[in-house]
Amino acid sequence: MIDNVALMRKAKMQLANKWGNAALGTLIYMALMMVANITYVGQYILYGPLTFGYLLFLGCLVDRGVNNIDLLFNGFKRFAETLVAGLLYLAITSLATMLLIVPGIIAGLGLSMTFFIMVDDPNISGLDALRQSWAMMDGHKWDLFCLGCRFIGWLLLALLTCGIGMLWLAPYMYTAMLNFYRQLRYGTF
Repeated sequence: MIDNVALMRKAKMQLANKWGNAALGTLIYMALMMVANITYVGQYILYGPLTFGYLLFLGCLVDRGVNNIDLLFNGFKRFAETLVAGLLYLAITSLATMLLIVPGIIAGLGLSMTFFIMVDDPNISGLDALRQSWAMMDGHKWDLFCLGCRFIGWLLLALLTCGIGMLWLAPYMYTAMLNFYRQLRYGTF
């Protein structure tokens, strides 16, 4: 069993004195995603590259203290791989959700480590990252679901601020997920 409280505590420590930079990166990421969502096609094309770049940015920020906003766009350097991963992730989770909500949640949890794997392994293809994520999450989907549930109260508070609170909550959540990934992959975070 993974200790979600420890993952969250570590995420707070990793973000200490970096909250402003994390919020700025999140603002840029969210703004680009909102612009992409204006057009149906844009959402599908940009989801993978932007998500890859955001996770790369956060990883460098919390690990090395490097605040390099340019990293948000590194997904475009691996455009084909991140595009394939993003398209397949969105297609699989959307189709599963159309069947019923629960299969969509299971699919989303099973494929949730895809971009963490891609950031960690610069040579992996999008399809292989999806497969690895599914294999890695076998037996751990419930653990990640429980971690996500720990943020429900924070999400409600972020909504009360008209979404402005997401600028700080998103880095916290994704850093906790990064720690979750490292716990699964390396046995330590």
